[in-house]
Amino acid sequence: MRHPLPTLATLPRRLPAVLPGVRLGALLLAGLLAQGVAHAEGREIDLESPPAGAETWASACSLRHAMCVHGAPGTGASALLAALDALDRGWDVHTQALELPPPEADAKPTWDAYLVDGVPEGGRAALSSRDPRGALDRGESFGLIDRMAPPGCPLDVAAARSLAWGSLLRAAPATDAGTARAQTRMLARLATACAGSEEPERAFQAEPERTLVDPDGEARSSGASLFFDWVDGTFAGQPGALVVGTWALAPTTTAPAAWRWTARPTGFDVLGSSLAGALGTDSNLDDVFLQFGIDRGLALPPARVAWHVAWPAHARRLASPVAVAPSGTSYVLVDHAGAPAGANLRVEAMWEDYGRMKWAVVKLDAAGRPLAVLRVTSQPRATSTALTVELIDAVDRFLIVGVNVGSTEHTFDPGQGWWEPHGWVLTLSAG
Repeated sequence: MRHPLPTLATLPRRLPAVLPGVRLGALLLAGLLAQGVAHAEGREIDLESPPAGAETWASACSLRHAMCVHGAPGTGASALLAALDALDRGWDVHTQALELPPPEADAKPTWDAYLVDGVPEGGRAALSSRDPRGALDRGESFGLIDRMAPPGCPLDVAAARSLAWGSLLRAAPATDAGTARAQTRMLARLATACAGSEEPERAFQAEPERTLVDPDGEARSSGASLFFDWVDGTFAGQPGALVVGTWALAPTTTAPAAWRWTARPTGFDVLGSSLAGALGTDSNLDDVFLQFGIDRGLALPPARVAWHVAWPAHARRLASPVAVAPSGTSYVLVDHAGAPAGANLRVEAMWEDYGRMKWAVVKLDAAGRPLAVLRVTSQPRATSTALTVELIDAVDRFLIVGVNVGSTEHTFDPGQGWWEPHGWVLTLSAG
């Protein structure tokens, strides 16, 4: 079951059109981006080894796929077989229905998964070596699954996530950690139809001002699956196609002796190219960030609001309690109760230089459903904008959405590690 974020069903579905030309598109995109990012540094190439002594553990191997599962000492035969069954079923869905590449084994005939204790969120994969075959970066891996995950949805999701992570390391090993956590959670949920715990999504919604793919905090960065689920459901022609497309169209070429991955292109570079014009003429990734910010503010679990204020009978000024990082969002709720009939709401926004922000005002009814969405226009490098909201007698409250769409100095980089946040000031008055 996919998370119930609003989708824009009428939008054009862009990514499937580029998938048949993946190889050509990847080379073209890499060439276009190479000049400006040739000397950029990506994240460290962090290699891991299988658990010590795992070669002596009890194991079971699939009769249908090149895969084995190994249990730490004390793992019962039933747990071992249940994990193998979950991996077998997950492998079928990932490689057939979702068309993900199978994980690449490390110089072995089988891809190995290990049942151990304390695996965050149940399952992941670890990079064991770089695949020297071919010019583009590829990674070899092994899986880690929490052996305490009970059979059923918890074990299915853990197995599916380890497989998805192995696929990602094979196809796009330079992917930043925050994006990897979010995308593998999204794919595991999609592959198993299991909703799982909402803790990551609650953590993500509790700090909307932070960047979408901030790797700090495992729960919060996994909760960013809401973004990839929304983008995939909104723009892709089939489930999972957006993630497959971004992996395929974001190839990196890292020198054999390097200790960091090449930083670009990233999946967000692919999104910026693929979704240009998807939300209307001249729309770009900034507009995608704004639309997600709007829909995120209407989703469950609810996003934390920076301010919730009464109708401004007298003009009042609000400052951002938390500065907004690139791709992050601030929310302000304004009640309509107390406004005289025929009144208007004047919204004036100012923000710090070197940051770019986009704003919208959503009219909500008493049930929290959107009646209208008003996007506030501004110049590309402006630091202020304003809008008078009219025809508001039927409105219960207003959701003001402010999205930091990135620096004026460079495009959004999910692997940057530290993103400069910017504050804002909002002036509200009755028109």
